[in-house]
Amino acid sequence: MIMKKSGREKEEKSLLKRIQRWGWMRGSLLGVGTHGSVFEAIIHGKTDSRPLQFKDYPSLLIVKSANSDSYYGELIIEKEEFVYTSLGSNPHILKFYGDDYTFSKDHDGGNYGRVRYNLFFENALGGSLSDFIKRTRGWLRESQARAHTRSILKGLEFIHQKGFVHCDIKPSNILLVHCDDNNPHGVDGSVAKIADFGLSKRINDDSESGNKVTVLKMLTGNLPWDENLGEEELYNKISTESPFIPSYLTPIAKDFLLECFTRDPNQRPSAQMLLDHPFAMKIKEEDFEEEDPEEEDSEEEDLEEEDPKEKDPEEDPEEDPKEDSKKS
Repeated sequence: MIMKKSGREKEEKSLLKRIQRWGWMRGSLLGVGTHGSVFEAIIHGKTDSRPLQFKDYPSLLIVKSANSDSYYGELIIEKEEFVYTSLGSNPHILKFYGDDYTFSKDHDGGNYGRVRYNLFFENALGGSLSDFIKRTRGWLRESQARAHTRSILKGLEFIHQKGFVHCDIKPSNILLVHCDDNNPHGVDGSVAKIADFGLSKRINDDSESGNKVTVLKMLTGNLPWDENLGEEELYNKISTESPFIPSYLTPIAKDFLLECFTRDPNQRPSAQMLLDHPFAMKIKEEDFEEEDPEEEDSEEEDLEEEDPKEKDPEEDPEEDPKEDSKKS
């Protein structure tokens, strides 16, 4: 009696053939943006049996793939590859391993439809800073915020020295990567790294508006303005409006934020200058043992809350859902 193979067995055999053919396969979907999607990337087998391109890759990475129906998305991701290659390696930027081309299926179900461009990065096990904030009480301890702020500023300093600006700094584009206890920029076993260079450009001005908003989000759990504002819109907001800074923050944190949100662009400090502020200085071990800020006196100081909107990313491919800013 001949037993028919189950659907699962057929699927596993198909996946194995794909891995052996291409050297890797896409795993779980991690996120969907306007022009690209991020997946786990499973690299084929032992290093000595892999295609040459993947010899030195870890077995599990993340891959950013251009959406198959977006020609502009392919251009954005190709541009991102150019920026990563131009920048080179830095401990404060998500590590880039390389690129690869695959083919999306055509309308007849064949294997040779539109070319799909893929970028490989180190696995950020901690997810995005945005996800981490939501998993906690909605904001970070000041010691955590200070450590991540310093790492982000170090990354921006490096980017600016290379002649680029990121133009899209926000919590969802900061990824948390596992680090050992000896990493001077890590906190709670993770280090913040800058990712997603699809909107970056060459420019002489090294002021990144999104960095200021990210710090405020870490400290309070709230964003002063719409997270989806572009870099130019954020720049105009900071030049004309002053965000609310809660009184329960420590003096050093409040002073840092006031420096960040200086209205006059000629007086606004660069990433390199902000690194010299006490808030962004290297964190001492005893600073991590601080108590949480008092919450009972801050009720009237809460920023306007936003309702959480949990969506299936396949139904509404946004980069990041609106975050629940309600304090516990």
